[in-house]
Amino acid sequence: MRTLSNKNALLILPGLLFLAVTFIFPLVGVLLRSFDPDGKLSYTAPRFSLANYIGLVHDPVYGIILQNTFLVAAVATLVTVILAYPVCFFLSRLSGGWGGRLLVLALFPFWTSILVRLYAFTQILPPFGAMYTTTATIIGMVYYLLPYMIAILYASMLTIDNELINAARTLGATMMQALRLVFLPLTKSGVFVGAVMVFVISLGFFLTPALLGGGADLTVATYIQQQVNIANWGSASAMGTVLLILTLAIFFGANKLFSGNELTVIGAGSQKGVSRREGVRFTWPMILGLLFTVAVFVFLLAPLVVVVFLSFTPTTYLQFPPSGFSGRWHAQFFNDRDWLASAWLSLQVALLTSVAATALGLLTAIGLVRGSIPGRQVISALFLAPLIVPVILMAVALFDFANRLHIAGTILGYVVGHTLLALPITVMIASNALRSIGTELELAARTLGASRRYAFSAVTARLIAPSLGVAAIFAFVTSWDESVIALFMSTGRPTLPVHIFNHIQTEVTPTVAAVSTMLMAVVLIGGLVFSVASAARKRRLAAGY
Repeated sequence: MRTLSNKNALLILPGLLFLAVTFIFPLVGVLLRSFDPDGKLSYTAPRFSLANYIGLVHDPVYGIILQNTFLVAAVATLVTVILAYPVCFFLSRLSGGWGGRLLVLALFPFWTSILVRLYAFTQILPPFGAMYTTTATIIGMVYYLLPYMIAILYASMLTIDNELINAARTLGATMMQALRLVFLPLTKSGVFVGAVMVFVISLGFFLTPALLGGGADLTVATYIQQQVNIANWGSASAMGTVLLILTLAIFFGANKLFSGNELTVIGAGSQKGVSRREGVRFTWPMILGLLFTVAVFVFLLAPLVVVVFLSFTPTTYLQFPPSGFSGRWHAQFFNDRDWLASAWLSLQVALLTSVAATALGLLTAIGLVRGSIPGRQVISALFLAPLIVPVILMAVALFDFANRLHIAGTILGYVVGHTLLALPITVMIASNALRSIGTELELAARTLGASRRYAFSAVTARLIAPSLGVAAIFAFVTSWDESVIALFMSTGRPTLPVHIFNHIQTEVTPTVAAVSTMLMAVVLIGGLVFSVASAARKRRLAAGY
């Protein structure tokens, strides 16, 4: 058994090697550039100076940029929590599976391209005079972050038994007192985790301030991009290093605080949530929750509806509501070689990323779950690190790395960058799947004479196949929608998101709306196909096939 554990542990090596080459090594390059007074990179004879950091401290713009970044992130996080909490309360108290169905609807923007969402706001905000302002940046950030917060809070609230509130009411508490003294304390951990995650993500936002924010509304991410564009690698690397240190300090500091105080709060109840036999009692908090939820759903879905309507305009300019109905702009996409070339490139990259990330994720998961590995927690944290490190910093590091290897703008360069982003997700999904099925069935097959490889492929692989399918879908969507790393990597061969980004920045035509509508249609069709396939598989399992 010890020999088997050691062999399983070796399966983690491909993933570790990939992280070392594409993540750690490029970030070390950024760190070395930040200490070089000229911003040059040398691994053999590095120079160490604080000149770049001193220059940032003495530059008054640096303080303004940091202030803008943290202020905007804090406001966006606060607004996101305020909007998500009542919605999750209402959804988690619904019976009959309605909460889960509405959650899928709330998460639909999450599966829609970030550039489609930002494009929608470039059409909605100008009439209100809010375009190219800090307000526009915050609105765009909240719109992006809200599905994350709803998913986290809904999961934590679903574990709280309604009987706890009913017991408080029975003992004489008003509904408001029951919510304040019972329900709210039980959700503090979920709020804390969600707020920290959202705030860390907010610190690294690049596309939203670049497209919706004003020229004076600089953030750390946009500053880094500007400095790289003018080849000022010293300042860009120093700013990126500062952002990385602050992000890691906030994340791990908050994680330590959370682990010490509130880790056991969630799940203190019976884990059953709302009784599925209990009808919803529409008390005034539920009625207010319903009205608030409807308003938030309108906020989440209305921009996407606007994009769909704009895509069918017959005019060459954007007008809402459109003056007529025409499919000319959808046809324009299929008649434009540049659009088709970028879509084909994105499809190839996404498919290769899906295969690479899923394969690496499975091997890594087997090593982590079934291998005898010293320092397992540290290694697990390393594989999750790409989710924590600001994507703008990874984009800069990979751009520098790809240029040195002459793979920038190639399919290989895109796949490497996108696999790095998707790997943490596939590792988590595959690890959870392996833990959930255990090793008993596979050991039984080996006892009956099956080889180790055959037992795994015939038993374990079949059981975790649905989870691996989900991991592959997540990896595909991550690559298909990714635009920050692709923006830095593109050197004449842009992916579809980068092509959309360039169009939004230079010329806003109905073709972008048509492309956005088709992307949403693909998400809807894919979701329906996956749902039907999952339902059919459950029926086959129930029938004993």
